[in-house]
Amino acid sequence: MSIPGLGQLLPQPTTSTTRIVALKRLSEWRFDASRSSSTGVKVRLISGTAERDGTELALNKTYTFVRTKSKILTWSGCTLEISGESQDYVTDFPVAEDSPMVSYLNLHFELQAQRKAAANATRRNRPGPRVMVCGPQNSGKTSLVRMLAALSTKMGGQPLVANLDPGEGLLSLPGTVSAAVFGNVMDIEEPAGGFGVGSTPSSGPSAVPVKLPIVYYFGREKVQDDVALWKDLTSKLASSVRAKFSEDDEVRSAGLVLDTPVATTNQSDIDSLVHAAREFAVNIVVVLGSARIESTLQQILGQEKTSSGEPISVIMLDQSEGVAARDNDFVKSIREASIKEYFFGDSKRTLSPSTQSVSFDDVAIFKTPDEEGYETPPVGQVLEPAEITAGMSHWTLAVMDASVNDPPETIRQAPVIGFIAVADVDEDRRRLKILSPVTSRLGNKPLVWGRWPEPYINLLG
Repeated sequence: MSIPGLGQLLPQPTTSTTRIVALKRLSEWRFDASRSSSTGVKVRLISGTAERDGTELALNKTYTFVRTKSKILTWSGCTLEISGESQDYVTDFPVAEDSPMVSYLNLHFELQAQRKAAANATRRNRPGPRVMVCGPQNSGKTSLVRMLAALSTKMGGQPLVANLDPGEGLLSLPGTVSAAVFGNVMDIEEPAGGFGVGSTPSSGPSAVPVKLPIVYYFGREKVQDDVALWKDLTSKLASSVRAKFSEDDEVRSAGLVLDTPVATTNQSDIDSLVHAAREFAVNIVVVLGSARIESTLQQILGQEKTSSGEPISVIMLDQSEGVAARDNDFVKSIREASIKEYFFGDSKRTLSPSTQSVSFDDVAIFKTPDEEGYETPPVGQVLEPAEITAGMSHWTLAVMDASVNDPPETIRQAPVIGFIAVADVDEDRRRLKILSPVTSRLGNKPLVWGRWPEPYINLLG
């Protein structure tokens, strides 16, 4: 069956036999390997050129995708060799220029023009473009962010990429907001389909050269779980980004690409987007797949200027028709895998985490006050000492770049230097068994116990 704009659909899982897929100009091979075997789906570019989210595939190199819903795009046509089980289909357009990828590429060209202007010696005080990408669930936000960042690095830039969605992880575990400089090509085989932790420098050697990420710990799944804390951490991250701009001219001229939480048209979500736009002084706001969000942001931000006096452009781009919906089971599996890979590595990098036994008296663990007993859940509360019980088993705790003697508010807003996992709690002996990516002791670094992600897995089981 052929559907305009989608081409030939393959609704049934393919067999594991090797097959050839020929793609026309500006068409895509979309695949769902989220439930495939551990061997994954293997893809080899036989002829032509192709890319995944802005990063080019090498000719005749085999790539393996596991736990992935994504796409391979060709601008000029290509032939792929596919092996392994997946659900897949080809998208093409009767008029190739109708592909939303054309508008994404045009956006990249506009960003490059602004980067060139920012690199001019007469404009050294003004950073390159700061573009914020937003939209509803499954609109393709993170894929566009990946694409824009990858195209910038391909042109020799070193863009800052920041993530404000605590449900995702940018070179960190979920439950954080973070930013990092991308100075080279991204990992095409990244399993999460976003910016997973598989290549984070904090968990081991990186296949994708980046500078150390800046990470702040939110400890919740959604912005709405503590809007005040999220806004505080967003402001802290924005301040760190400005510091990066001031100390590195190449990063400053390359600018920022900002990923945001899933947004609806309710006022709270709009307020959060406006807060992010102002804090990061973005001059381009891209909205995918929602005319109402675009119209609302246009009314608010379209009348403003950045701190550098630049007008703020709010534009709407079509979302890709082939964006894959990520159900709860898929998201959960990615989250579990990211935690495991942080400590143990993946198929490319095997890590050997340290297992330590520590006394209750040798660690300082903090948490936000419990919500029980409140008519309204406490919002933006400072931290309090946590009671160590068996209920802490299998949770991940953030190690904060602060001192245990610092005020709770200082600890709460401190950067994260890593994570540990609580493998076991022996209340009788008052001992904790912890799993750490490094062998060094915690010293006087405080630990923060968030409310999310919940302990789905036993890492030592």
